[in-house]
Amino acid sequence: MTPSIDPSAQIHQAQPISPLILSDRLIALAQDADKAGLTGTASRLVTLACAVFDESARRPH
Repeated sequence: MTPSIDPSAQIHQAQPISPLILSDRLIALAQDADKAGLTGTASRLVTLACAVFDESARRPH
């Protein structure tokens, strides 16, 4: 039996997130990945965190 899902609960307007917060979360994930021995993943997450600022600089405010 499939559980009943309220359709209005699935509709969420995405809120903009600060590039600083996004990059902080990516770096925290990279640290966790590194601790878990996933150094390649950690490296890609750090690269992505840096790219957030690169993209932010190109966008008009």
